[in-house]
Amino acid sequence: MDNRDFPGMCRTIVDEILSWDPSYSTQLGWQKYDHLVMDPSRKAFDHCDERLSEFIRMFEEFEDAELEPDYIIDRDLATYMFRLRKFEISRLRIPEQMSIAEDEIGRSLFFLFVRDDQPFDARARAMTSRLEKTPKFLEDARKTLIRPYRLWTEISLATGKELPSFLELVRSSTVVKLAIEEDIMKFSGAMADAQEAIIAYERWLREDVLPYAHDDNSITSDDFEEYMRLKEFSVTADEALEIGEIGLKIANRQRLKIGKELVPSGKPADAIRMMKNDHPPTYEGVLKSYREWIERAREFVISNDLATIPDGEKLLVVETPQFMRRQAPFAAQYEPGKYSRSMTGLFMVTPDDGNLELLKEHNYASIANTSVHEGYPGHHLQGVCANQNPSDIRTLSAAPCFGEGWALYCEGMMFASGFENSSMGKLAQLNDLVFRMVRIKADVCLARKTMTPEDAAGLLVKETGMDEKSALDDVKSYTYGMTYYMSYFIGMLEMLKLREEIESALGERFDLREFHDSLLFAGCLPMHFLRRVEALRLKRDYDVELPDSKETLLEFIKRRHSDGAEF
Repeated sequence: MDNRDFPGMCRTIVDEILSWDPSYSTQLGWQKYDHLVMDPSRKAFDHCDERLSEFIRMFEEFEDAELEPDYIIDRDLATYMFRLRKFEISRLRIPEQMSIAEDEIGRSLFFLFVRDDQPFDARARAMTSRLEKTPKFLEDARKTLIRPYRLWTEISLATGKELPSFLELVRSSTVVKLAIEEDIMKFSGAMADAQEAIIAYERWLREDVLPYAHDDNSITSDDFEEYMRLKEFSVTADEALEIGEIGLKIANRQRLKIGKELVPSGKPADAIRMMKNDHPPTYEGVLKSYREWIERAREFVISNDLATIPDGEKLLVVETPQFMRRQAPFAAQYEPGKYSRSMTGLFMVTPDDGNLELLKEHNYASIANTSVHEGYPGHHLQGVCANQNPSDIRTLSAAPCFGEGWALYCEGMMFASGFENSSMGKLAQLNDLVFRMVRIKADVCLARKTMTPEDAAGLLVKETGMDEKSALDDVKSYTYGMTYYMSYFIGMLEMLKLREEIESALGERFDLREFHDSLLFAGCLPMHFLRRVEALRLKRDYDVELPDSKETLLEFIKRRHSDGAEF
């Protein structure tokens, strides 16, 4: 085998993997499977497991000498991702314990409905096809849910409760736009059948599943540790807990200092309360403020030469669809699909739905900070830059240590560069940082079953001032998103550590924009792969070797703490 075989093999394998998850395929702009729905049967999952083993063997046949450096990274990335996916399928087996049907139905329609990367008639035909397949999809989903976990069943039912309003929006908007009567009739009939099947499925879940659901999921602390090992985290779970505690001490030291600047009592809790009370009076005002701050963040990145922004991109601020609000109680972001002609991302903000406490989470200072995290130079810019990378394999990589770690890193980097550089702005950035530090403890302790969701929510309320309902909604997702939520702060620390090492290696030749661009345009890779990317860049561009790390991540944060460093 040689380089000429490798890219073609990668594209063929990526195509097959995307056929297993047509909704994700649509999200990426790979339109080949827009008319299909996923197969939720155990047989289908087992088939995927077998095929992943075959793919790993295919990639392992390529020797280093046969491949150029970027292809070596892609080969190793593929085997890394496929081993992770095999573990999720064969060991975690979440679809056997949690109904994925409600979220999947919404996802299958959402990107076809909101994106304009192909004519509406074509998208409507694809939606019709998916709706026609929904009754069979739900029938198969019933057979897969064999060990329902009560909490996850309640989450699924809550998502299902919001689904009808989204479907009605899709129905009413689509029939108005379709010009051919036959298309209208076919779409309307498919929608009616799908809605009837969903109602029956939700009734089954509520009446036949929930009363007999288990009160504990079958994922063990050993599974959690193994998942961390396979993800090649640079820390153990115990080290992650210690890192979170040290980080909290550093952040609270800073919050105490700022509290004295902002309120007569000097108490951080009072300063946070004052910050949260300064918010737009309405949800419409929240949307307007986000749009303004996102544009300011974009202009700041450009004027300060912090990163390259590709031509033609834009970010739209829209309302979170109802069926997604349980998974995104505050906000969520979706970058443009790599294979789509569009370069327009979506930043979705969740309405308060009468919960005035939720408006406080969208206070002006936090809106500015979130605009950096989700927009520029955070997730949106990260997504549009990653899409420029020609690798098909890297399309499948959405590593949270870089994905979330980068966005969290950007918050501190932008403030240090002068964006919203005020005491209130710093308090918002620190409060959001503490939120991610607390998530480390919640992530580990929920997996170890030494903490309940209510305990974890209480910790969030205590440390960040978040309202109890929002905190509990947020925490519930941690129970099935194992290791994801620790990735924010751990990833940010890895970013700071890598930057420090590269600055040391290059000295006066270090360029911040060049460092940022190198990471962004490499794709959303795990941090240990990005370190390899940087080592190649330093050798190629500067003939400099990136030395091995002299300290662990735990040693790195301990040094920062003892040196009095700030975030």
